[in-house]
Amino acid sequence: MQLQGSIEQFKTVYAGLNPVKKITLFSLIGGVIAGLTLIMVLNGRPDYQVLFSGLSAEDSGAMITQLKAKKIPYQISSNGGAILIPKEIVYETRMELASQGLPQGGGVGFEIFDNSKLGMTEFVQNVNYQRAIQGELSRTINRFEEIESSRVHIVIPPKSLFVENEEAARASIVIKFRPRKTLSADQIQGIVHLIASSVSGLKPENITIVDSLGNQIGSQKPKNDFDGARTDQLAYQEKVERTLESRVKTMLEKALGPNKAIVRLSSNMDFKKQEKTEERFYPDNKVVRSEQISNESSVKPEKTAMGVPGSNAAMTDKLQQGTDASSASAGFQKQNSTANYEIGKMTSRTIEPIGRITNISVAVLVDGAYKTVKGEDGKSKVEYVPRSPEELSKIKSIVMRAVNYTSSRGDEVEVVNIPFENSELAEIQTGEGNNGWISKLMQYSAYIKYVFSGAFMLLIFIFVIRPLIQWLTAEVSNNAQLLGQLPRTVHEIEREYGSPKALPISNQLSQLAMADNQAFVEVLREWMKQS
Repeated sequence: MQLQGSIEQFKTVYAGLNPVKKITLFSLIGGVIAGLTLIMVLNGRPDYQVLFSGLSAEDSGAMITQLKAKKIPYQISSNGGAILIPKEIVYETRMELASQGLPQGGGVGFEIFDNSKLGMTEFVQNVNYQRAIQGELSRTINRFEEIESSRVHIVIPPKSLFVENEEAARASIVIKFRPRKTLSADQIQGIVHLIASSVSGLKPENITIVDSLGNQIGSQKPKNDFDGARTDQLAYQEKVERTLESRVKTMLEKALGPNKAIVRLSSNMDFKKQEKTEERFYPDNKVVRSEQISNESSVKPEKTAMGVPGSNAAMTDKLQQGTDASSASAGFQKQNSTANYEIGKMTSRTIEPIGRITNISVAVLVDGAYKTVKGEDGKSKVEYVPRSPEELSKIKSIVMRAVNYTSSRGDEVEVVNIPFENSELAEIQTGEGNNGWISKLMQYSAYIKYVFSGAFMLLIFIFVIRPLIQWLTAEVSNNAQLLGQLPRTVHEIEREYGSPKALPISNQLSQLAMADNQAFVEVLREWMKQS
């Protein structure tokens, strides 16, 4: 019954509207339906996230085929270079595709031999082998962070029976860099040697590298020893300076706070290679080097037969005694000793270190402190407070120790306190900054969109739909009130009290007179006028 009454009321209201308001009413209903549909579609739509970007056409096609087979919804952006899928399954899908070797990095690799056909000629095999090497090398080069894409072209001459008639292999590489990226000289040389080591018979001097604009990058001419040493010296000097700067800056930021100090250090270094040999003698240190001793002696000889043949024995004994006495008196001994001494000596060979620091110059800028004070108008403001000379002296002393300050070699250290121009002070003064709450809200982005949709619908109803309904029904309500004040007809009275067929006319008149005397009088007047 209530639904029927609402329908009758809507018909009454709609019948009292003029054409302009009828059009407005239908537009309002259509706009509400379209808005609700749009909100439901947007809220029911999954959040898409990038699966892979910077893809080649081959990789994009292979990935789309896999996504279709797995019935995973996807979107394509960046002219086919990026594929997006629902956020909830990004990492799982990425690992599944990686297990299948996707993305391959563009081009064709050694997978070209996976479906080798029987009866393939040697020429076709050689061409496929060359394509496979080019594709694999291109994929490897594309792994560099600075490189967006690359193409490798290799010329492998046919083998010859005579060595003197063989031609050397050649290669050319076209590289497209990422925005604001480039390769260093060492990286270019690394790519050159990578290509040369991957192709048999290819020498580094036969490799040409150009960028996407056609400019040759990296000279493959061997550099002389002087240029190489000069480059290494400059790199070493820069490394030493950055190391000392970082040592001082990290120490000051721990004490003063982040972004409160600026440190710049320059050094002069001596790269001369010096070798010194020194030989010293110590006369007091004597050492016997060699010694030779010889002994010589003469002893008494043995008795022998002596005498004149035919002489008697007594005469022979006398001669024998005389000989023994002379022999005993002729015996002797001789001893020689020779000693050679070595004087103590020390020989030292010293090689001076290459890259010795001759002097250091350090410049340090230190920001002051800030405190909040109340101004004359009662509002808080931030005031800059410079650092005291004692504090600057302590900072200078710490810096001198950190860089191993040596006054004898002419080192210089300067510490200056000046206010920094940064946004931190402005944020403090305006009470802004610390946008960490934004990152926290982003964690609940999945729920925020529903809250925002509900709030949007509520505001639309309060400020748009409700005023329009009031404007549409204002005239109808006024007309209804005016009609209610007019005398009711017999048909209205009959419809209010029931069908006249249910009771006789006399009973109906009696009920009407008892219910509303004024209405009964009006009915009688109408009858009298009609008669």
